[in-house]
Amino acid sequence: MTDPETGLARIEVPPTPEPVRAVPSSWNVSRFLAKVIELEESLGMISEMAVILREQLMAVLPDFGQHLGFDGTDIASHSTGQKARTSAQASDPDADWGHHETQGVDAATGKAWKKIKRWFGYGLHLIADTQYEIPVAFELTPASVSEQPTLRAMIRDLFSETPALAERCRDFSADRGLDSAETKAMLWDQYAIRPLIDTRGAVA
Repeated sequence: MTDPETGLARIEVPPTPEPVRAVPSSWNVSRFLAKVIELEESLGMISEMAVILREQLMAVLPDFGQHLGFDGTDIASHSTGQKARTSAQASDPDADWGHHETQGVDAATGKAWKKIKRWFGYGLHLIADTQYEIPVAFELTPASVSEQPTLRAMIRDLFSETPALAERCRDFSADRGLDSAETKAMLWDQYAIRPLIDTRGAVA
């Protein structure tokens, strides 16, 4: 390209592009999560997406939802859980302390064992199609909320929102820690769904 003032040739050097980040920055992720939380609280968009997804999958997969299962996991907060002196609250006021206890018998030694886990944060509870491994319902609670009543409430809400799923479901599985006569009776008596939940006192 020729400079009109000097008549000399000039080479245009394109600006050096900024380096592309492999992953978003922590600030971008925090802002995104804040928007997601805002949309869920104001419009229930994330919950509605789960409903739409399961109904669309039921429409294209005749066996989707025949085998359902429940599981949960802990989500630790970034907060330490220590309360500030001024506000008497932790930096994450929606979270609280959870306590999870597992026990059994060592197959090799025959000795009983027990493991106790404590964390400050939340509990994520999922109902999923166990064949396709796709969630159909979820619930996020403070860590101290018990899984048993949460599971029963999720089952009732799920089958109330999508009655066709209750009619399609043949069995419902959960680990031994969720063994409950009330849960099993609800599944079988109300929905004719076979509960696949080991008895807590049974030895593997």
